[in-house]
Amino acid sequence: MENSATEKIEKLREKFVAHVEEILSYTFSDPSLLARALTHPSSVEEKRDTESYERLEFLGDAILGAVIALEAYKAYPSADEGRLTRIKVALVSGENLSRIASELGLQDYIVLGKSERQSNSRGLEAALENVLEAIFGALYLDGGIAVASRFIKNLFANQIKNVDLSELKDPKSRLQELVQKEFGETPVYRMLQREGPAHTPTFVFEVLIGEKVIAQGEGTSKKKAERAAAEKALQELKTR
Repeated sequence: MENSATEKIEKLREKFVAHVEEILSYTFSDPSLLARALTHPSSVEEKRDTESYERLEFLGDAILGAVIALEAYKAYPSADEGRLTRIKVALVSGENLSRIASELGLQDYIVLGKSERQSNSRGLEAALENVLEAIFGALYLDGGIAVASRFIKNLFANQIKNVDLSELKDPKSRLQELVQKEFGETPVYRMLQREGPAHTPTFVFEVLIGEKVIAQGEGTSKKKAERAAAEKALQELKTR
């Protein structure tokens, strides 16, 4: 039974690798690197350290940070350290990475375990972020820093050129400033639930102004869920 499950995962990974290579416009010399980058820990519990995306994600996160820092440094020669930091944080945020991964269509090619497949897409945002970072790491190991850097620069080129400095503040800070100005109150965040397995939990928070619930958000940490709720609250208030 175990061998059958393993064979099924291997066939799925092989199929997904072919599709994602087309998305990336890059053919791997070592396809097993991309296969691991697409593998959620829930599908290889006993071999998660060697077969899932976790180690590649760690590497890709560092490479992404370095490339974006350099590109921001070159694109904004008059920006001070604080401004460059805010630009980098905005571009490498989990929300932004998940959005980019979704636009690439990677959500269709993540090898998930049964527990994640049955979670009604909760945790998918975090998985997309992690897979994209793992792909950066896989590209680096397969083709070197030039390949990884070129891919990242192309992927973020428009965002780097068109950074909206007014949007660089944390959404919770922006929401607090808006609510205090418009309503004379401070937004309150309240956790509604925590779901999912211990290694990939999902938190759901709501944000209130006074006694009125304005929006809800979810994330793989309390902080991310509060940020998501704040972002949705800002969108909601703008439409009123």
